[in-house]
Amino acid sequence: MKLLDFSAALIDPQAIKDAGYSGVVLYMSDRRPGAEWMLAKPATREYCDRLRAAGLEIVSNYQFGKGETSDWYGGYDGGVHHAEIALRYHRAAGGPDQRPIYAPVDANPTLEQWNQFIAPFLRGWASVVGLEWTGMYGNFRCINWALEDGVATWFWQHNWSGGFANDDHPAAHLHQIEIDKRKVGGVGVDVNVALKPDYGQWSVAPAPLLERETITVTKPDYQELDRMGDSASSRHGARIENFLLHTQEGNGTAESLANYLNNPRNGVSYHYTVRDGVVVDVVDTDLASWSVLDANSSTINLCFAGSRAGWSRDEWMAIRDDLRIAAWLAVQDAQKYGYDPLVIAPPYERRSGISDHRYVTDCLGIGTHTDVGPNFPWDIFEADVCEFATGAPAGPPPNAINDVEAATPWLGARRTVGENATPDGIGRYAEFDNGHIYWHPATGAHAIPASLFGKYSELGWEQGPLGYPTTECTVLPQGEVQGFQGGALYGKDGDNRPPVWVHGAIRDRWHRSGSETGPFGWPLADEEELPGGEVRQRFEHGQIIWPGRRDTVALLDTEGPDTPVPDRD
Repeated sequence: MKLLDFSAALIDPQAIKDAGYSGVVLYMSDRRPGAEWMLAKPATREYCDRLRAAGLEIVSNYQFGKGETSDWYGGYDGGVHHAEIALRYHRAAGGPDQRPIYAPVDANPTLEQWNQFIAPFLRGWASVVGLEWTGMYGNFRCINWALEDGVATWFWQHNWSGGFANDDHPAAHLHQIEIDKRKVGGVGVDVNVALKPDYGQWSVAPAPLLERETITVTKPDYQELDRMGDSASSRHGARIENFLLHTQEGNGTAESLANYLNNPRNGVSYHYTVRDGVVVDVVDTDLASWSVLDANSSTINLCFAGSRAGWSRDEWMAIRDDLRIAAWLAVQDAQKYGYDPLVIAPPYERRSGISDHRYVTDCLGIGTHTDVGPNFPWDIFEADVCEFATGAPAGPPPNAINDVEAATPWLGARRTVGENATPDGIGRYAEFDNGHIYWHPATGAHAIPASLFGKYSELGWEQGPLGYPTTECTVLPQGEVQGFQGGALYGKDGDNRPPVWVHGAIRDRWHRSGSETGPFGWPLADEEELPGGEVRQRFEHGQIIWPGRRDTVALLDTEGPDTPVPDRD
């Protein structure tokens, strides 16, 4: 399979197909000064939609500077800066979150340049998009260094190797084999070959993150009223990460509660109030409501008027239609603002998605509220979210598990006849000699090797805090890692310890320090609670502590007192 990359101008999709190519690698970046002729930068939603309508694959790439102004000269902070731009353009173009974006190493750097600039640049990039989705455009030697340092997971190989091998690197997903030697549709192009079945193309991302707006689902029947007032603030550029549910702890209607919220002197507001099939818009979702203290700037908030956190499940189910309306609104806003249309139910895990006020208390360490309460029917609400996000509330798409089986020969013989349903009634799984494949409409199908499955089982399978797998298992130079909805499992080769669960604020801090190749090394054990509500996780060379608020504390083991390590964000 061959793909093109180009920057001078947009090429008609049919011309690409007629020339025998299967897809394109697009730039999710601005044009650098002096290169205003690069009319294909940045990729647009309109062009991406045309490419997909023609049946062409899309891969996301980024490059702004070049030569003496190469992006990687910015080190860690540069990686953060450029990744944020790349992710914004990627999402605006319709790209899914669970796909890699290839970061640029368009050079033949020295080892000194790698250590001083490029490895920190990639770590900064990974702090934004996640290590699981960090790609690198680089030569054969840089791929080796990236694997040794554990700073990238996906690789697009180029041949600027300065005498080093230009053969296909065994870890590469794509290989750029030809530069500026031909034109397609009158535009100069580079030619690439796909080396693996999954090379980062958008089309194999989990279903809810692709073409959500084209899925035909039935919108709930409700009356929407515009009662927007002044009880709001600017988001000051913050990205929306969560949609949150709240209870009123009173007996108001959607309109009477909205009237109360519209008085700024009361100091509280929500974006929506809902009751009995009536939705009142109280605050524009482009602005912050006054709902969750320091988390206001990054959240959208909905309150069920007349509800209470002490309700039983039966009382919640009595407003079943309102639950479905809330799920619909949450998914519509996910499409607009780019947070994940995934439900974060107790036990919570800090991530992008849909949850409630207690998530802010337990995961973000902000405030003390515990609504919507212990009896909220998360299973029913999640099924509604899945339906609206994917158009497929029950059962996997045909052959989803079979397709992973065919691409994963190390699983060995299949033990399950057909597929088994998970207890939530939504997911599916199948067992093999050397692992399992789990599927959920929000995450897709992914194989879990036997080496990690014991830990997955110990934590309660998909019903536990890990949830469903979101990535394939990645083999690292000294072990393996696999991503899940609730964090990641890390297993080190030759280590007698079981795999370790890393998640939340501690995982974020560890990633910012360089993950297993940074100063802390590999995780030794799961988190442990300390007196006073603090949480600690031990690593080979130190520990990271989350004190129940946003800031973590990281300490390296040394002779005498432990050494505090400054954060890198």
